[in-house]
Amino acid sequence: CRFFWNTFYYPYQARKLDILISPTTHGSFILKNQIITIHDLISLRYDNISAHQRFYFKYLLPFLVSRAKLIIAISEATKKDIIELLHCPEEKVKVIYNGFDHSHYNMLNVKTSYITEKYGFKNYLLAVGPTYAHKNFETLLKAYNSFDVSFRDHHPLLIAGGKKAYLGQLKKMVSDLNLDKHVHFLGYVPFELMPSLYREAKALVFPSLHEGFGFPLLEAMACGCPVIVSNTSSMPEVCGDAVVYFDPLNQEALARSIKEVLNNESLQEDLRRKGIIQVQKFSWEQTAKSFKKLIEHHFQSPNLPHYV
Repeated sequence: CRFFWNTFYYPYQARKLDILISPTTHGSFILKNQIITIHDLISLRYDNISAHQRFYFKYLLPFLVSRAKLIIAISEATKKDIIELLHCPEEKVKVIYNGFDHSHYNMLNVKTSYITEKYGFKNYLLAVGPTYAHKNFETLLKAYNSFDVSFRDHHPLLIAGGKKAYLGQLKKMVSDLNLDKHVHFLGYVPFELMPSLYREAKALVFPSLHEGFGFPLLEAMACGCPVIVSNTSSMPEVCGDAVVYFDPLNQEALARSIKEVLNNESLQEDLRRKGIIQVQKFSWEQTAKSFKKLIEHHFQSPNLPHYV
């Protein structure tokens, strides 16, 4: 239904516009005056993503990209993927970073000890978003399993969100490793609780193998949560020097990073301070200004402000 809406109805309604801007990878296969936004090409890197999505990215998106005037990538890492995997000319791809919700994710929007009171956990490690296998939660569980029981007793691991199929694999792994007492799956956490969930965590651990951007990283830092994150793809762009990095293919490196942060209160405070500074680089206002500047530079139409 969405495919036919994008391909036929949408182009007909937009036929008189100077330029059509799509904030996603879906656009018109008819119109040429359009800008397409690509958030990531994970569907082309990993074959465990849904079949219809992989089909679209492999066979239809390249044609759409070839017809578009410009392609927006949300990170330099995504730009590199677009050039490499879609064979798009570099000069056609422009990077405009995402923003995030500063009004919701901030130090002022946090209730003290709220998560402890609601869920009964404190001093916990937090991991969010186990949707597909490239999120690499198996490495996190192996690293966590390498800690002694007293450490795990004091620092439970909370896993929030995720998709059913992948969660099933992770729950089986937790059972096989006898970690049921220490690893807890929260499922969907209400939006209003997320700032407190980040703030009360000892650290957010983000072991993903590949990200187009990484919203949870900014959300966590904005709430004063130390972040331990993979050193791949877009994550160094988003986090700068405000986090502790590790090789996501090395469970020993991840375990060392977790211990390094949890055993060093001075480091935790330094990460909190740097994180608050780092997130100021990203806002939806800045994203909108970048879009407007790009459009005015490339299309120079007096009508464009109406559409921007």
